[in-house]
Amino acid sequence: MDKLAVELLDHIFSYACTDGGQTGCALALVSKRIRATSRPARFYSVALFSSPTKIEKFLHAYERECARATDVRPRVRHLWLSYHENNQGPSAMPPMSTKAPTSRAEFLAILQRRTQHWRSAQENLDEQYNRVIPMLIRTVAEDLYSLALCQARWRSSSVVNCAFPRLQELTLIGGDPSFLPFSSAEGDTVFYPSLRRLHHILTPVCKDVNFLNWTAHAPALTHLRVSRLDYCPHTTLETFEQAIGRVPSNHRFEHLQYVMVLPHPPPASDLQSGLAAVAYSQFLQHLKEMPEHVKVPMTVLLPRIKRRPHQGTDAPPECIVRLRELWMERIEGGPGCWEDDGIAEPLVPTEA
Repeated sequence: MDKLAVELLDHIFSYACTDGGQTGCALALVSKRIRATSRPARFYSVALFSSPTKIEKFLHAYERECARATDVRPRVRHLWLSYHENNQGPSAMPPMSTKAPTSRAEFLAILQRRTQHWRSAQENLDEQYNRVIPMLIRTVAEDLYSLALCQARWRSSSVVNCAFPRLQELTLIGGDPSFLPFSSAEGDTVFYPSLRRLHHILTPVCKDVNFLNWTAHAPALTHLRVSRLDYCPHTTLETFEQAIGRVPSNHRFEHLQYVMVLPHPPPASDLQSGLAAVAYSQFLQHLKEMPEHVKVPMTVLLPRIKRRPHQGTDAPPECIVRLRELWMERIEGGPGCWEDDGIAEPLVPTEA
């Protein structure tokens, strides 16, 4: 290793640092020479989740390494950012006492204490994220090739005045980025001029997406996937159809090549004989007929049915962990979530 040229080592380290940061951390501990030589590649892919404290520590470490760089500046090319993962944080209320309440008043008092605890913890997290998320985004936005953002329940209320000029692949769990609303665009600003692939994963409380905004801010888009698409809110489904519809006047997404849709799971078993089941059946039939009316090939996947439906407003933790694995798979050249399209080329940056 000590006899290899620095240029060769740089290539080796870049191929190795595709796991979200674990290999990069290990390389920093090998030796002084390896630490210095691997500095440009150690931050190639970074996964930050569960805690705003982790984000703050990463920023301090990254800025310190950038200051030490004498030749090539370290750059974050692939970022996984999850506000909540692995069941950490107050998305789950503290457990109730093992002793059963003896009266309705006692039960309500316990419930009130748990709610106050959850609300206090959420407000604390909101404050921390509103401080660190803008700093992180401003630091890495210009260099990113891929970004996976899981906003979960705590959404940054701070608006970051930036764009992602090199971003080519974007996965969003929980709606559009709250720190970069389309309404904040000034003049002819385009937020995602190089974006090729967009995967929107809708959650119960973040399903309102206007895809017409994306036609203006992602003009180079070639692949679009929408997971957990539902018939409500109507804005999401209507603008989705308008963006990909096959009509002579539709100049939106002019470079689009492929669309993939994963429908929302069916209603709970106790609702499958009522109006909800009828509406869902009509929705699935509408999706099956949609490929005949869009301008590019489109695949409608079968909805994923679980024995025990997920309870809560955020994406299931196991789903988030799986998406992180798919994100790393794309960095390494695999198909990731695009496996069903048959043309899942590796994520290769077009600009150094």
